[in-house]
Amino acid sequence: MSMETLRVQVDEKKARLVRKKAMEAYGHSKGSISKAVNVALDKWIYSVEGKTKRISARELTGIASDLKDSSLAAQKKALRYMGTVD
Repeated sequence: MSMETLRVQVDEKKARLVRKKAMEAYGHSKGSISKAVNVALDKWIYSVEGKTKRISARELTGIASDLKDSSLAAQKKALRYMGTVD
């Protein structure tokens, strides 16, 4: 998949919260903010289009590979990613 850079402006408080939550979800490694923003954009695009995101087993495996949680916590994160749980 080819990647492109989008430059956006958000208020400082929101930027700090995005960084904090991205690192909590994806770790302190390079690319954690990009992962979080891509997940958020996917959810937004699908909500605007009125569709439910279908996820492949390969994509789910990629998401789950970064998790260090119990299987129940991993399941909840996967459901949250798919937009089916708050």
